[in-house]
Amino acid sequence: MNYNKNINIMIIALVIVFSSFFSAQSNYFKQSIPENKILVVAHRGDWHNYPENSIKAVESCIKMGVDIVEIDIQKTKDGKLIIMHDTTLNRTTNGKGLISATNYKDIQSLSLKNGAGMPGREKIPTLEEMLNFIKGKRIMLNLDKAWDYLDETIEIVNKTGTHDQIILKGNKKAEILKKEVGNKLNNIVYMPMVWPEDYSIYTREEVLNPKKYVNDFSKSFHPAAYEVIIKNDTPKADELLQLIKSQNSLIWINTLWAELCAGHDDDLADEHPEEHWGWAIRKGANIIQTDRPEKLIKYLQSKNMKYEN
Repeated sequence: MNYNKNINIMIIALVIVFSSFFSAQSNYFKQSIPENKILVVAHRGDWHNYPENSIKAVESCIKMGVDIVEIDIQKTKDGKLIIMHDTTLNRTTNGKGLISATNYKDIQSLSLKNGAGMPGREKIPTLEEMLNFIKGKRIMLNLDKAWDYLDETIEIVNKTGTHDQIILKGNKKAEILKKEVGNKLNNIVYMPMVWPEDYSIYTREEVLNPKKYVNDFSKSFHPAAYEVIIKNDTPKADELLQLIKSQNSLIWINTLWAELCAGHDDDLADEHPEEHWGWAIRKGANIIQTDRPEKLIKYLQSKNMKYEN
């Protein structure tokens, strides 16, 4: 199989599904993306310099050239969707308690903590505030944990008109997803998550076969990309990655910590990028999620592999 030709086919698949990737630059994915270019995803934004999941953390990512930012959603007692990873306020704010037991008016007065654990000037954004901020800017958001609040999330996406800048993900089987969501995900990118080994994580009722999972999704949804969690670098992992490529989908690999990328994590890539971020690229990654976006971008630029628009 011609590797470069196959990559180009997969990029075309991304063009079709991501269509108007950025509202301000709507031709971004309508034009052909050069071969061997990598999209960079920042995990919870630029949290090394700003509070995680804050508007400033996302703004910093936009300035440095990040393509996608992963953020997390929680729901307050009175039904407001806010941007936060934890279910409690304790770690990242100067407040305490469960978010689900706290009204939004009480959350408004809180401050996000900086890297030293001290409260700063950044407030906890709502999902609506975050989407209004990114609208028209050169960025997409991967809304993690949005699945628990799908209807409310889609309502806010509709209200803000940010369909083209949103990615949702999950690991339900294609037949279940189709039955549960119907046409709710029209105009929103959905990315399945898959593990190379047979697994039952999150779906305790049965063991899922990864090859069947991918083949079923390819027939029903033709996903633009799959998030592949690679605990161990095995022949099964290589087989699954090749299958995804053959289905004209892109590969998203996380290098956040060792269990997600067969030990080739950001901590090691920080000093030896070619050995570890390079491993993800050699495995076929078109999209890499990292906790060190600026360093990954510099590495990719040194290899002429970062898409520059």
